[in-house]
Amino acid sequence: MASRTASLHSSTTPPYAPFLSHMPPPADSWIEVETTPLEYRLNIRLPGFKRDGITLSTKRRRILHIVADSWPDPDPSPRSSNPNPGESSTSHSGGHFERRISFGYDADLVGVRAEFDGEILKIVVPRRQGLSGAMAPFL
Repeated sequence: MASRTASLHSSTTPPYAPFLSHMPPPADSWIEVETTPLEYRLNIRLPGFKRDGITLSTKRRRILHIVADSWPDPDPSPRSSNPNPGESSTSHSGGHFERRISFGYDADLVGVRAEFDGEILKIVVPRRQGLSGAMAPFL
């Protein structure tokens, strides 16, 4: 039985394609945070990702969880390349981006707004007025 188990694990590729990509985020992705008296603004560069592969969620009313996944193009032929040169192309090796950002008690995570233009994810987190304990987001 031990030899059978060893032969099952000696395979170099799994017999299935992983559901979530374990690729690192693109090297040219970044996060920019701007704090104003009324809101927190986050700009996140996500080249090669699509809108339907991005998820925002909140935890404990203080943590914003951002997850983006991109999968490799199954048909890397020239006809599958992006016909719109101004938009991000998905013909790459895929990637995974994940960040948890902690906010102070003044952040109103119920009122979060986000938009994605194909490269930059813009997130706006309103701030509650008159609360003590305000602090800058912790990345």
